[in-house]
Formats: sequence, C-alpha cells, structure tokens
Amino acid sequence: MKQLLIVSTLAVLATACGQPAANPAPPATSASAPTSASAKPEPAGSGKPEAAGTGVPKTNGQFAGGDPNGAPIKISYASPAVADIPFFAAVTYDFFKQEHLNVTMVQLAANIAVTALSKGETDFGDSPSNTIAGATRGLPMKVVYSAWSRTPWTIYGKADVKSLADLKGRNLGTNLAGSSPYIYMQAGLKKAGLSERDLKIFSSPGTQVTFTQLIAGQVDAAVLSPPFDAQAEAAGFHEVMFLGDLLQLPYVGLGANTNVLSTKRPQAVATIRALVEANKWLKGHIPEGAELIERYSGAPPDIARKSAQRMIPLLSDTGEIVPEGVQQALDIQAEETHTKVDQKPADVVDWGPLHEALGK
Repeated sequence: MKQLLIVSTLAVLATACGQPAANPAPPATSASAPTSASAKPEPAGSGKPEAAGTGVPKTNGQFAGGDPNGAPIKISYASPAVADIPFFAAVTYDFFKQEHLNVTMVQLAANIAVTALSKGETDFGDSPSNTIAGATRGLPMKVVYSAWSRTPWTIYGKADVKSLADLKGRNLGTNLAGSSPYIYMQAGLKKAGLSERDLKIFSSPGTQVTFTQLIAGQVDAAVLSPPFDAQAEAAGFHEVMFLGDLLQLPYVGLGANTNVLSTKRPQAVATIRALVEANKWLKGHIPEGAELIERYSGAPPDIARKSAQRMIPLLSDTGEIVPEGVQQALDIQAEETHTKVDQKPADVVDWGPLHEALGK
C-alpha cells in the first residue's frame, strides 16, 4: 500500500534543522551588475547565510534580491537544490538587478506552488512539470523557460539495496505525486519490472526533505538530485539507479501565470533574460557556481564543487523544451489522472517571451 507522508514544508524544515528557522534581511546588492558572460562580478552581499543542522540556510524558505526599487516579482521554488542555481546566480550576481526587478524567492511544496501560481499569488514557479500538470487541468499557466537540457534524478540507498528489486516491501522517498522526481521514479520502477504497490512510497514537499528522511533512516532509498546525491554518498549511501536518461521531461525553469504574460509582459521578458544571462555566466564560472551551491544549499565545499562540475555543463543553451519532452509530460499526466488530455505541446508552452529575451 502506498504510504504518503505529506507534511508542512516549514514545519519539516524547522525540524530538519533542529531549531526554528530565522528570517534574516535580504543581502545587500553590489554596486554594479555583470555585463557579459565573461565578466566576473562580485557577489551581492558578503559572507554566506547562517546554516544549522543539515546545512539549510536559515532563511525561512525565502530569499530576495535585485533592484529594491524595481518591479516586484515573486517566484516559488521547491528546494534549495543545485537545480535552482540560475536563480541563485541571478540574485547574488545582480542579473535581476540589471533588469530592474525586485525578486523574492519563496519555498513552497509542489501542490501549494501550483495553487499559488494559478491564483496569481506568485508570478512564476520554478517547475515546468508542475506547470504543465496545472495547465492540463485548465489552470491559467504556461511554461516559458527551461533552464536545463536534461535532468539529474537518481536513486541513492542503503548498502544492502543493490537494485530496485531489493526495495520490495521497503520504503522509498521522493517528492509529491505528479512532481518530476516522482515521475522519474515511476519510470525507474517500470524499467525494473516493479510497480508502486511493490514498495512503500514516502512523499515529501521537496528533495531537501527527502534527503533528510534518508539520512534519518526513515526510508531505505530516496530519489535525489545534486547536491543531495553527493551528500548522501558522503554519508555512506550509494547510487542504486540513475533515472535521468529514462525520460525527456522538463526539469527546472519558469512556469508563468498567463495573466503575468499579458499584463506584466516586459517584466516577464526581463525575468527570463536575467536567467538566460545567469546561465551563460555560470558556464564560464564553475568555481563561483560551487560557491553559490555551498551558500544556498548548505552543502560542504567538496560536495558543492562536485555538484557544480557535474551540473553546470547541463544548463540549457536554448531555454526551450523539446516537443517530445512536453508530450511525455502530457502523456504521463493523462495516465496519472486517468483522464483524457486534449492539450498539445504548443498549448502548454509559450516561447514568445523567451524569444523576445533572446532578441529573436
């Protein structure tokens, strides 16, 4: 029987850190913004956020940056994982400031993030997969940017878990049903000839929480992404199965409320342009990228360095998702909900703002 462990994001994060999270003021921004991918700007703010317990920055799930007098933009994200490094760079190295945007990043569980985006409580969400799922339910949202060319999802487990077959009747941790890691987990089980009924699934609001469950011994294996995979390895766990090659689903990027695309289009284009420039810059500054991972995820320096070296080359050059990947997401949504999905890939994405940002 599938077991769902769905808990409040903030409550779990506070427990994982061992104490209530503080909420420090946003870091100050630097005097000048980067002007090219080859520039080497100074970080916006000095030092690293204070961390406790598992190394999670004590920001109460929120961080902000950009131009204090700029247009306010609110973006949700699931976990302070490597996947969000373009956002970390855009905040820290003033790419958002350069676009005159005042950006707040708010940590929300996937289901809450979709609801917030649909109601206009946030302007963007960082999950294209969740955005596509919402769009198939008639919610006013579309994918407008993809930050990665492929996904790094993998399963790490205890020493006695040599393959997925060893997880029969045992506990496997991942994100909420319908999320990208959950879908990749399903693909992995299918390849191994298993179904979700063969084991107990523990679902959490984000990968950071799933990692904490693995370290705490609450699950025997977990679906992870950098830096949590390297942290798990350092803690004595090992890779059971790499999942990233099984599907072409979108990873992390931007899903937008369609009202934002019509009423705040210049800001939407500016947000995308800041992330495009952050991606370009990161590809030439892997050591600085490692520092960002250490700062925002709380990963130790060696883990952050390995994660940066592995992940930054996978950043997208185009910002678009291949139609086959979008179709896979639509097909999976239909299978999951047991409903007919009439939308085509072109119905749930809008690359117009991206093309404007790229000057096409």
